[in-house]
Amino acid sequence: MVVGWRMGEDVEKIANLPDGKLMIDVLSGKAKHSSGVDPDLWVSGELQSWFEARLKALNVPAAEIETATLEVAVRTDRIKTSRKTLVSFDFECRSYVVTAGKRYEGKLVEKHTYHNRAQ
Repeated sequence: MVVGWRMGEDVEKIANLPDGKLMIDVLSGKAKHSSGVDPDLWVSGELQSWFEARLKALNVPAAEIETATLEVAVRTDRIKTSRKTLVSFDFECRSYVVTAGKRYEGKLVEKHTYHNRAQ
């Protein structure tokens, strides 16, 4: 969701942050950035809603989940661009879900270029 169409207007918010790491607490729907900024991202709430729906569909009690975290390393320096009109993101996503007895991990690496940024 973070690297796809569900980013919506978050593309602009993330493009205006320095390169670094976004940490999204999927249980609370809150995001933090390694620069010390706590961006208000729409996709954080989307992830929270999606995760809650998946737990319900799979009959997993939410109380069994200790933490659910998405870490997104963001780099924009791979391709030099005029950031006013175009930004190229390198995303490295790592997800973690922890229960009392198990830790689940996932990883995704994506590259996206967004044209025609809002002026």
